[in-house]
Amino acid sequence: MRRREGDVLLAPCARCGGTSRGRPEESIVHGRVESSVWMRCDCGAESVACGPGPLTGIAREAYLARVGLARVHADPGVNRAARVRLLAVLRQEGTTIAEAVDAYARLTGEGIAGTPAEVQLLADRLAAAGATVTVAAGTPS
Repeated sequence: MRRREGDVLLAPCARCGGTSRGRPEESIVHGRVESSVWMRCDCGAESVACGPGPLTGIAREAYLARVGLARVHADPGVNRAARVRLLAVLRQEGTTIAEAVDAYARLTGEGIAGTPAEVQLLADRLAAAGATVTVAAGTPS
């Protein structure tokens, strides 16, 4: 059973039964967020699990404990002319119109928070649609 200790994941080692330690990571690959967790035990056993999509569960918690939440923000006045295009970007992941409107309100208010990779990917998509956005790095907990 995996558990978290601060920003580290702990799991039983398949080889010796000891404790493997690992740190989850996220990155942007070919326009999407991909995640990975590299685990290593003192006995030398290593494993890597990676795949499409953001981290979830305790892996996400451990990652955020290390890197903190990032935030993307768009000034409503500067981006007014691009509003419809930005709403289209916010709907790309299958959200409803109401959810996209709510996300736009957050984007132009306090900003939308997520992992650094999630926020950077969204910022890149918004910029490609004509937005002027700012990204603020998070503070690890």
